Amino acid sequence: MSEYLGPLLTSQDEIKKAVRQRKKKVIEDTIKANTPELLEEKLTAKMEEGWTVLRPNKASYRISHDKSLDEQLEDEMWCILAQMQFKEMSDGRLFKIQPFQETEPQQIDVFAKDDETAIFVTCVYQDTPGKKSMTKRIEKIESLREKISMSLHSHYGRKPKLKQGWVIATRNLEWSQTDLDKAQSANITVLRDTELNYYVKFTRLYKLAAKYQLLAHLFANEKILGLELVVPATKGNMGGVDFYNFLIKPADLLKISHVSHKASRDVQDIETYQRLLNPNRLKEIAQYIDDGGQFPTNIVVNVRTKKKKKLRFEKIDNIGESAFGRLFLPNQYASAMVIDGQHRLYGYAHSERIVNGKEGKATVPVLAYENLEPTKEAKLFVDINCEQVRVPRNLLNEINATLYWDSDDFKLQVDALCSRMVMTLNTKQSSPVYDRVILTNRDMTYLRCLTLTNFFDGLKENKFFGEQKKSGVISAGPLTDSSSNNLEDTMKKAIKVIDGYLNFFAKTAPHHWDLGKIKKEKESQIGYLATNEGVRALFRVLKELLIHIEIQTGRDADTLSGEELLKELEKYAIPIAEIFKIANYEAIAQFRSRSASKKAVLENAYHLMGFIHKQYPEFCPHGLEEYLESIDEEGTKEAEGLVAELQKQMYEFVLYKLKEKYPNDDDWWYEGVPSKVRTQCTARCEEEKGIKSKEQYLKLIDYHSIAMSNWQGCFQGSFSFTKDGGKDKQLNWIKQLNSIRNITHHPEKWPASKKQVEFVRDIHKKGMERFVIPESSSH
Repeated sequence: MSEYLGPLLTSQDEIKKAVRQRKKKVIEDTIKANTPELLEEKLTAKMEEGWTVLRPNKASYRISHDKSLDEQLEDEMWCILAQMQFKEMSDGRLFKIQPFQETEPQQIDVFAKDDETAIFVTCVYQDTPGKKSMTKRIEKIESLREKISMSLHSHYGRKPKLKQGWVIATRNLEWSQTDLDKAQSANITVLRDTELNYYVKFTRLYKLAAKYQLLAHLFANEKILGLELVVPATKGNMGGVDFYNFLIKPADLLKISHVSHKASRDVQDIETYQRLLNPNRLKEIAQYIDDGGQFPTNIVVNVRTKKKKKLRFEKIDNIGESAFGRLFLPNQYASAMVIDGQHRLYGYAHSERIVNGKEGKATVPVLAYENLEPTKEAKLFVDINCEQVRVPRNLLNEINATLYWDSDDFKLQVDALCSRMVMTLNTKQSSPVYDRVILTNRDMTYLRCLTLTNFFDGLKENKFFGEQKKSGVISAGPLTDSSSNNLEDTMKKAIKVIDGYLNFFAKTAPHHWDLGKIKKEKESQIGYLATNEGVRALFRVLKELLIHIEIQTGRDADTLSGEELLKELEKYAIPIAEIFKIANYEAIAQFRSRSASKKAVLENAYHLMGFIHKQYPEFCPHGLEEYLESIDEEGTKEAEGLVAELQKQMYEFVLYKLKEKYPNDDDWWYEGVPSKVRTQCTARCEEEKGIKSKEQYLKLIDYHSIAMSNWQGCFQGSFSFTKDGGKDKQLNWIKQLNSIRNITHHPEKWPASKKQVEFVRDIHKKGMERFVIPESSSH
């Protein structure tokens, strides 16, 4: 250890060797002894300490021991930074730094440094997920930060002045909002499970580029004194927008660039990123670069400056309508969004020439716009990257979560808000929809069955975030946070409400919620609430509940906090959850039997609202009363019996009429029953090995075909229930009755409407009067 800090690894060969060791989940060792007896004695002692044998050798044993979980987290964080190619790394777990004018050195879990920055990491692991106060750790960092900074300057010097970042990395720890706010105020970056998973995967895929993604996270919108980039450039103007053409080293451009999802750090979002930056294509381009290849076309970027301040450009001369001079690029990470040429630029991050510091004089041509409006930037990005090929709507929604976040267009901003909300809920471990949303390249499972598009539409169609009138005036929605103009605050409130609301169902009826989209009749297992259609219906219910709460409290929902809304919502949500907690297969199948259309979703939503209305009659939103009056559960039970009785009577009457018309042997079957119907009945009879006669397999709808084929002189008189119209119209009642039978005889499709029940009563009355077999008949 030097006077101020150590031990350090300062060569890439040393760092690469340490990566190989620290990636292992176990500590390895070799035990030797002078005699076999002593060797066995040593092995026994080690095994009692928890070591296991990897392999026996002639005069030794190779053994291993699981690393502690806190050591695994430190190794994981260390490897992330090492693979990002920081030039200096802490060596082992005993790295310490001597705070200025302090007597005791301070142990640091992970330390990393490059030419412009130095990173300090504290790691905290919990065996089981749960809450833990981080206040003392935050306060400790704050108390030591200035003294450690002075020690760092003493060791490395002040030119260039290193930008220093502090990180607290945690696993299985649920942070309180208070502690998160404290960390933010103290300028300490928090990396939780989601962010750690993100950087592990992102580093593996994108190498050096991941480093600047992390630095943009740690030093968002901050000036980096060591990052001074000045290039010779030409300046022009097109359509009132300034642009610059210049050449720059790829490694320098990488430092200030980002692609699409600057603000997002979810593992699932990497899959969206992969559509924009295909890892296999990057490797091919890297190989092309290492073989001496060059790219003559421009990389297109949009350079954003703080407060839209003009880029500093020192003109040297005019060239026609353009100017030539020195362009000073922003000394901020992620200040240039790459609009076109992502693969060309990021291919350099995979190139051995750059990785090994042998970039030489290679440069890339750049066309840089200056402070394009977010909407224009996003449109240009989508035009170039998405409209060349057909892009699935689900992917566009993922991209929109980032592209339109800063848009001045209300509708585009709501699109970004809805997309980001869903993606956040999907990665929040305590969320009832954690890993339940199908994102790009994520396979559907019975649990991961919610689509981003469906979730997105459910949020938008219920106008949870308000709407823009034709006049241009924007009205707040119930989930808007009207106490703040910050979109982040609205998202926090909305996530709080949606997360809590869905949790009412997930926690009250956990077995049902965890069925997802399963539908197994034999096992009597069927899910609904946690499906696309179920969530859409629940969102419609939520919309009506929020309106009801406004009426009950006399306050607009946008002025209520997320906690206040959840307190009001709970009692109304529980009646639905309790029903699904005990509902049988048939009851739930009734919801699943309807389509995914808006009309069907609304019908299911009304059905759910009916459960609430039974317990809280004052909850009666527009349309619910009309829906409840239109259905007839008791009448459906009655109709089921009437249909069954009538169908039995029709069976006997149809056979009687056919045998009367075709009296010779089986002529009534072959001449009177259409070929298609006979074939189907015979096939079913064969399947059941002839346990019933073939005519017993006739279905209600088959009587329509039989009557059509034997109309005049056979069924015309008895099957005509109207005074006019041809046989098609006269026999339409059978089709109608069959449709209603599909409801009455399948409980999952209950209930029938009052009109349908009345129709069954009418047809039953007429049929029982007409389908009479004379007592003298021998049939």
